[in-house]
Amino acid sequence: MALRSMGRTASSVGMMEGAFFVSRSELLEWVNRLLQVNLAKVEQCASGAIYCQIIDACHPGSVVMRKVNWMAKVEHEYIPNYKVLQAAFDKLDIARNVPVDQLIRGKYQDNLEFLQWLKCYWEKEGGAGHRQYDAVAVRADKTLPPWAKPLNIFASRGFEKENQKPCIVKDEVRPVRRAPVPHERTSNPTSNAQRQLPSKTPRSMNSSLNSSLNTSAAENETLKAKLNDQKEEILDLRANLDGLERERDYYFRKLRDVEILCLTLKANMDPGLKAEKVVEDVQGILYAENEVEAEMPEAESNH
Repeated sequence: MALRSMGRTASSVGMMEGAFFVSRSELLEWVNRLLQVNLAKVEQCASGAIYCQIIDACHPGSVVMRKVNWMAKVEHEYIPNYKVLQAAFDKLDIARNVPVDQLIRGKYQDNLEFLQWLKCYWEKEGGAGHRQYDAVAVRADKTLPPWAKPLNIFASRGFEKENQKPCIVKDEVRPVRRAPVPHERTSNPTSNAQRQLPSKTPRSMNSSLNSSLNTSAAENETLKAKLNDQKEEILDLRANLDGLERERDYYFRKLRDVEILCLTLKANMDPGLKAEKVVEDVQGILYAENEVEAEMPEAESNH
């Protein structure tokens, strides 16, 4: 009952709420930090997977996350995710219409407004209190796209509060005073070692230069081979194109001759003309042997 009461409260969110004036960059930063993902565009939320996990972050366990398809790429694959989201809305008694038809098209404005509403829902439902929600663990057994995999900054440290900066312990950066060291005339081993370093530097530079030259030579050979392959492919495509053009012109002339025959018969219609005669004339045009026809075997041989 507690979930349903919270759902009824949050479903009354209006368009004039503060979250509806949050910018795109702030929304993306909030989602990336909340769910430990790497979204670059609002349109990437169109699959519905992000929306499902935001609701699950507000009410852990309320969304059947095992049914969410993170690898959905086309509209008909998005729809099952929205069915999971709608089932969670019904369970939580959230009276908010989910505009599935608009969201699955991946339009910026539609997904921006729905994400803004979810941000407001998160704030009203006290989602900030669920700081122990492990978004990565919830989707750990699912196949994920690159943007849904956790970043190193999230893997190395736990989920932090929004806009919270890491604390710096002043004692760690406190300068350490050292007693002055009296000047000694004895030779310093460290300084002697530093003097000997330049003698080794040219060798390391030469070896590094040689390795880079060898790498460049190998890359050049690879590029030359690719270039030669592409040249041969272009020549083959050009030969095929020439043959297709000759075939096109050949059949176009045949069709044009038939058209001229039909126009002539229509202009000078002979009452005694029989269909057999027309068919014979058309076949005579189609099977006529001429100079152009001699080119056809050559064109076919190029294919």
